[in-house]
Amino acid sequence: MDTRRERGLFIAGGVCAILWPILSLGFYAAYPIAAGGAMFPQQGGLEAFATRLAELGQRPAVVALEWSQAAVPLLLWPFLLALYRLLRQRGQRNLTLVAVGLGFLGMGLMVFSGTFNATALHALGQAYVDAGSEAEGAALLGMLTSLIHWMRGLNQMSSLLYQGCVGLIGLALIRSRTWRAWGWVGVVGALLALPAKLPLGLKVPTNAIWTGLAYYVWPTALGIGLLRSPRSLPQTSGLESGILGLAAERPRGAKK
Repeated sequence: MDTRRERGLFIAGGVCAILWPILSLGFYAAYPIAAGGAMFPQQGGLEAFATRLAELGQRPAVVALEWSQAAVPLLLWPFLLALYRLLRQRGQRNLTLVAVGLGFLGMGLMVFSGTFNATALHALGQAYVDAGSEAEGAALLGMLTSLIHWMRGLNQMSSLLYQGCVGLIGLALIRSRTWRAWGWVGVVGALLALPAKLPLGLKVPTNAIWTGLAYYVWPTALGIGLLRSPRSLPQTSGLESGILGLAAERPRGAKK
């Protein structure tokens, strides 16, 4: 194993895990400044909302922030890959592989959904403002409503996939005796938030707690752990490595 390559991957994954919540919070802080008065909802329901979307689309700073927010979930890919490499070394290859696959798919859906904020929503809002008749405007509002519901479904699916990713990685952390406390946080948080993610019509306060833990606290804590590895991780001794290597190379049926 190339320890320098592993160390570089752990550093990249740790930095990305820490940057993700920072950039996400930075977006919510900067967006109202860039949007100005167009940020606040007006009277008039969906018609006013479409007009506001058209106005926001004319502000380059707003569109740039929306594109950056759409790309931010990609930072989790190096983070998940680093966790896979770490937990694979500790005998949790299959479980972590499934978890990382769910995480990659969930973040991909999140990026896909986020691109509509900077493109289609503003385009439909502007088309509504420029509509030449009430019938055309009504049709555009119908398209806007359908797109919003579709995006909401994509976000719900991506969140559920990421929830499964966090729960399985938490289980792998517990089984491998690596950062077990944060493993329990991932497992318990994923289970508590499950009723809110399934289409059961339930509203539970644990969903807000889950969002704070899974999207901000949990990746930051594991990212710091990756930056500190391998010093913070229990190392396999040379004798243990030799025994494991001989056991792996011994042919089947060989006498003990």
